[in-house]
Amino acid sequence: MTATDLAFEDWVARARDVTCIEVAEKRNLVLSRGHVERAGPCPGCGGEDRFRINLRKDFFACRKCEASGRSILLMQLIDGCDFLAACEALTGEPPPRGEGRRASPQELADREEARRAAREAADAKSETYREAERARLYDKWTRATRHAPPMLDYYAGRGIHLPDAFKARFAPDEPYFEGEVKDERGRKQPRLIYRGPAILLPITDAEGAFRGLHITWIDLARPDGKAEIFDPDTGEQLPAKKVRGSKKGNRILLVPARGAAVRQVAGEGPETVMSIYTADRLAGRLREDTEYVSSADLGNLCGPAKDGERVTHPTRLVTDKIGRQKRLTVPGPTPDFDRPAMFVPAGITHLTLLADGDSDPFFTRAAMERAVARHAAPGRHINVAWPPEGFDFNDVLRGRHHGRAAS
Repeated sequence: MTATDLAFEDWVARARDVTCIEVAEKRNLVLSRGHVERAGPCPGCGGEDRFRINLRKDFFACRKCEASGRSILLMQLIDGCDFLAACEALTGEPPPRGEGRRASPQELADREEARRAAREAADAKSETYREAERARLYDKWTRATRHAPPMLDYYAGRGIHLPDAFKARFAPDEPYFEGEVKDERGRKQPRLIYRGPAILLPITDAEGAFRGLHITWIDLARPDGKAEIFDPDTGEQLPAKKVRGSKKGNRILLVPARGAAVRQVAGEGPETVMSIYTADRLAGRLREDTEYVSSADLGNLCGPAKDGERVTHPTRLVTDKIGRQKRLTVPGPTPDFDRPAMFVPAGITHLTLLADGDSDPFFTRAAMERAVARHAAPGRHINVAWPPEGFDFNDVLRGRHHGRAAS
């Protein structure tokens, strides 16, 4: 085998290493949310709700046009190109030999028109669903209890002090849905796998309007206070937190400023941010001009990387589909300003971003660099606060970072 052949095989392997969901994000496909599967209009035929990407299997399929496969085939379907051109689009590099055939300008225009029509139809349907979901969640929020004893005990167990203005409520028997099931008429319904007490936090937009809920299921019998929830089919442990409604571009205002807000402390998880609030309170550092905010997750705090930018991890390796070990890549530090992230009000002049030390340091640093670049503004000072590696700020608040090695 020649050096050119080896270079070609490596080039194709790198194209195959791109996941289907990364292709979908790169080409801005409109898909539903889900831990296992995401659905939406087919980028090829435009068939509504027949296109699926299975995240676990890294596989796509359309029930209407019967297109299916992995990342290269998905890129061919979206761009209307051949194998070589799809690999070029996935790797960002021309082929070591030969040229790919791209679709004609008219073919591309026809496909884009079909995708545009499909997106408009999906957006209209999604907006109707989102408004109905928002109304359901707001009703749930208004019926929940403020400062209920189980909620207070959960935060007390984490050493967190709650002000009267803390934006949280308690639901004693909150359902946890995961996946779908078919009813007796063959219609798909959300699958209920758990019920239990939960803490509800409101997600709001830049105008302060209610947009959704951040839900944490709790179990005070457990050391960390969070419920253990398992998929009944696979036995996989699922997150004890979920977001329902619209998260992207919005935020959770945990503690509002008592006057005009010019300082903000913002982090991924509510417990992380409230740990800093508690530390500030105990140290006598609370200010009337400071608000404490959660983004719900790291992706919403930092926003996506521009054009799917990825950088190579200096130490971590992954095994590809044919058994080769390769360096892990993670989203890069350049923000994509065309896609949403948690908003920071224009009046904020001092922004403190809270990192988590219990995540991979290289991944987290790239994300926080992206957050600093995204939220930069004239006259705004941005600081990134880091806990000890291997821990988060709640560990620090409780002194758990002393006397044991970071895991």
